[in-house]
Amino acid sequence: MSGLPGTSVFPGFSAPHAQRCCTSLQAAKLAKHSPQLRAQAKSQTVVQDKEGHATELQEAEHVRLENEKLREVLAAKVAALEQAKAEALAQQFAELNRKATLLGASVQSPFDQAKALAAMETPAKAAEPSATAVGHKSGSKKARKPRAAPSTATNTHKGQQDVQKAVPGPILPGLDTEPQEQAFNGNHGSSSSAETHAEMQPSSSGPPASLHSSAQPLLTPPAPIQDNGAGRSRPEQATQSPADAASLCQGRSHWLYFLHPAQPAESQTVTIYFNRNTSDILRYSARVEVHVKFNSWELESSSGAWLDLRPSSAPHDHGADWWSAEVTVPSDAYEMNYIFSDGVGTTDNNGGLDYLSEVDGHMTRQAWTEAAPERMVEAEERRKAEERRLWEKAEQERQVHLAAQDLEQAQHAVAYLRNIRPHLMKGAMSSLSYPQADGQSTPVWQTVPPVLHPGMPAKLLYNLRAGPLNWLTVDEGQHLVLHLGHNEWEKPTDVEMRRVEGHRSNDLEDWWEADITVGRTDMAISFVIKFWEHFDNNNEQSYKLGISPPDDMAEEDWFKQLTERLQEAHHESRKQAEQQEARKARRRSDQRAAVEAKVKAVKRRQLHHMLYTQPSSVLAGSSVTLFYNPTNTNLSQAARIFVHGGWNRWTHPKALGPLELSPPQGAEQRWSVTIEVPANAYKMDLVFADVESGDGNYDNCGGADYHLPVEGSKLSEPGLYIAQIAVEMAPICKVGGLGDVVTALGRAVKEQGHHMEIILPRYDFFLQSPLLGATRYETEFDWGGCRVFVSSCTVEGLTCFFIEPQNGMFHHSGVYKGNDDAVRFDFFCKAALEFLLQTGRQPDILHCHDWSTAGVAQSFWQDYQPYGLWRPKVVFTIHNADFGMARLGSAAHHCQRFTTVSPSYAFEIGGLPAFSGHVSKFFGIRNGIDTDIWDPQNDPFLARHYGPEDVVEGKRAARIALRNTLGLTDWEDRPLVGVITRLTAQKGIQLIKHGAWRTRDRGGQFVLLGSAPDPKVQAEFDGLAGQMSGDANAAFCFSFDEPLSHLIYAACDIVLVPSIFEPCGLTQLIAMRYGTIPVVRSTGGLHDTVFDVDWDKGRAAWELEGCADWQMEQIDATNGFAFDGTDAGALDSALNRAFDAYWNDRQWFHSLQARVMRQDWSWARPALDYIDVYHSAMTS
Repeated sequence: MSGLPGTSVFPGFSAPHAQRCCTSLQAAKLAKHSPQLRAQAKSQTVVQDKEGHATELQEAEHVRLENEKLREVLAAKVAALEQAKAEALAQQFAELNRKATLLGASVQSPFDQAKALAAMETPAKAAEPSATAVGHKSGSKKARKPRAAPSTATNTHKGQQDVQKAVPGPILPGLDTEPQEQAFNGNHGSSSSAETHAEMQPSSSGPPASLHSSAQPLLTPPAPIQDNGAGRSRPEQATQSPADAASLCQGRSHWLYFLHPAQPAESQTVTIYFNRNTSDILRYSARVEVHVKFNSWELESSSGAWLDLRPSSAPHDHGADWWSAEVTVPSDAYEMNYIFSDGVGTTDNNGGLDYLSEVDGHMTRQAWTEAAPERMVEAEERRKAEERRLWEKAEQERQVHLAAQDLEQAQHAVAYLRNIRPHLMKGAMSSLSYPQADGQSTPVWQTVPPVLHPGMPAKLLYNLRAGPLNWLTVDEGQHLVLHLGHNEWEKPTDVEMRRVEGHRSNDLEDWWEADITVGRTDMAISFVIKFWEHFDNNNEQSYKLGISPPDDMAEEDWFKQLTERLQEAHHESRKQAEQQEARKARRRSDQRAAVEAKVKAVKRRQLHHMLYTQPSSVLAGSSVTLFYNPTNTNLSQAARIFVHGGWNRWTHPKALGPLELSPPQGAEQRWSVTIEVPANAYKMDLVFADVESGDGNYDNCGGADYHLPVEGSKLSEPGLYIAQIAVEMAPICKVGGLGDVVTALGRAVKEQGHHMEIILPRYDFFLQSPLLGATRYETEFDWGGCRVFVSSCTVEGLTCFFIEPQNGMFHHSGVYKGNDDAVRFDFFCKAALEFLLQTGRQPDILHCHDWSTAGVAQSFWQDYQPYGLWRPKVVFTIHNADFGMARLGSAAHHCQRFTTVSPSYAFEIGGLPAFSGHVSKFFGIRNGIDTDIWDPQNDPFLARHYGPEDVVEGKRAARIALRNTLGLTDWEDRPLVGVITRLTAQKGIQLIKHGAWRTRDRGGQFVLLGSAPDPKVQAEFDGLAGQMSGDANAAFCFSFDEPLSHLIYAACDIVLVPSIFEPCGLTQLIAMRYGTIPVVRSTGGLHDTVFDVDWDKGRAAWELEGCADWQMEQIDATNGFAFDGTDAGALDSALNRAFDAYWNDRQWFHSLQARVMRQDWSWARPALDYIDVYHSAMTS
């Protein structure tokens, strides 16, 4: 589509504004979205500044004035034209206009055209107004989203109300001599006079939209008045037969569309007629469809939301091409919203305003809005019911599939047994005797009963004196051992034999017996007899017992019965496994629920000094009294205080307040107000102010607002869609703590009901990962000068997407390569965003991590947000500020919220120039640990599991196992000190070496697990290991070993973490999970998680229990020993206190170990904090 110089290609907008509305790149990318997404997405294709907005207002006012002038002239002069004369004049003008456009000549403005028409003095008959008119075309040949998303509950049209309050009714076509005023109501084309049309609004510099097409005449004779049922009652309209399309379309060849009846009515069928030939947008489209919903795109018709238009029977006179579709108006509709499309991306959406028609019925906008809560509840109930139905259906299908799988496995097993039975029975017998010289035989072994059948118990008797072990003397208390296996030594087991009771041994007989059970699938049983290292193995051939079919049963029937029994056995085994897994899941769920309840209780207690409620838990559908203490806020001097609030993170249609709080009485410092809680509220949102409205002082919790959970709501909080973009993820590509955080945070947030996806590079070493065997192809696209393939797989319960560019950037054996890492990761960041755009994904949050994916923030806002990836907000997490400071600063600037891995570390780095200008959106949230992986009660690497109740016995067993593994002496019980770390300067290597010697001096044992990337540092520790290995009280392991790390955490009494700086640290958290006491340097996350037993009682009680007075409540939540300095003396001050506690008060030390095991260091609280940050970013 092209326009004349200085004219607009979009009706009602100037050419520069049209370019701002939809650039070619934006439209091309939006065209790749699904139709549903285009219809639901809000139009966010233009970022308007104040100057641009003012220009638009001026243009709109100019259009309004010019239209009024045009109508005045036409109404006064054109009414005298005869119908035939007017029609001929219109055709002549259309032809001239078409030729002029083809030649590139400029077209007169509407006002000049009107003046030319006014000069004509030929008397004629006045034209009569038509019932329904559509006078122009609008839209875009590129993909354009509807002005209001179908799911939006609010009036999204209000932004246009200031532009034009009312416009006169249509002059063209129909030429009303007395034009009516139409309420604009924020919707272009809506009418209060039962007319459905799209207004003719020319730009200030060009002709009206109705004159852009050469096929559309300037003037049209009035259409014959049709009987559209306006004078009949609604039942009569409903029963009226459809009007003939030809008569309805007569005289409307230049119209874009019209409805029949002109004004839709509730519960009525409406026909939409669309003239394809008058649409510059869809004129050449092979397919035309209408996307129609009701009530600001909220309500869907029973006819559906996307309807294909079919060619109608109307004649193609004057070049018209009428298509039509029928839609049933819902009974609760008050307005009809619709746009036209070709189904693949080209959309006519009225220049971004959508088309709208009022619906005649009992429903109003206000009533619909007030009923929104009830609809939400009903929708939630339907959603839950549908989820239950789908789950039950899926479970039923799964059980059918598993039953078929059980049968198939049984059939395969029986087929295998049938094939190998001849081989298994070869050499099988039920007894064995050796012949003697006198013709007699000496029995060697036999069974009771002599014939064995599947599933029966039996005894095997063995004569020690008849076999090759006849020289043995088995003393009292010693035993022979029966070593047997099923079907060629499957499942080998040892069975202790005993002498046959009542049998007296002699030189020829010494009988021993063992109880055996014949398996259901046994064809033969192989066995040997052993006594320590001596065997009777039938000359290395083994003995073999043959198994016969059940009595009176043919072999074929036996195999059939065996198939049924094996199927039952598979089913029972699977059922037991599922029940056991379900019990574990319930236990984990109960533990998680208890932890979450504790976390919420602690947060309420910490907020209690400023804000609390009576009752303490806010219940949906009840009243609650709110108490607010402004003493430590910016409202401390306020004479009056108001609460401004809402519900459900400000999405509830019912507002809260503003309500004035009652001032405190006497010495009380808390203001109060009573609030009624809606039955469908799940969150209470609060902001306090000293004014009822307007300018004033507001306490909004530092920009995050106050949010109190509401229990018992009929609605559940909808989940967010979060996409993490990272270069590490445990366990498939973990290098440091970043990989652990990505996985554990993703799982914890997902458990809270949110949708989590992770986007990673696809490294070459993934091919060797056993966890990625189910990887599948996802999509592919061209970007960055190469083909990019995307695959997906589920890892640790999380959906992961792997970006694989065909330029070799990630064809390496490691995550980090070297000097070109910055280039590689920048490419990955943009490819990840391109993947989201190409596949139509619209996450709520993009969460990027550290310098490696810091580029996501800037790239998103500059290259993707304006061109189709419109929804996400960006959250960025700093794991270590020592690397890539420029990239970290850029991400901090462009993101909506950024975090680091502990509050103390946030304080330490918040003053750096890269972050100091953005501290208002900077949060410190400590890391957690995955308590499913680090769980001493279910750890697969521990021989004995334990909990807080039996921590002493459990750690003793682990200590014995570790000493045996590492060759440490175990002749006395002494404290065991462990260090698990990378040996770098950050980790305090000089303090680690000093701690090793101090441990030996205090009578303890020392274990180190870790390695140094610096060869010089590694050589120093190699020397230390040589010096300390002489007395078997120290062990050094210089390669990471996952099972060994679990054993060290469980076995050690003390773990040493003397880091010079530590953003968060996981070692101390894991250690406490296993009942190991941390000795740490108080920095960063170590300061936030380890509370010294001697001087941190108050801080520990506040952080872990929400208690402001630990002495009054007698709470001791301390958990370790801490020091501040970086010298050896500072370390000794803490380590010596730990040793003193162990040697002098062992019982207290054990109680401390049990206490730290009960403390929660999971992701339960950090996940809730991150979710709050996500929501805060969404509203920023």
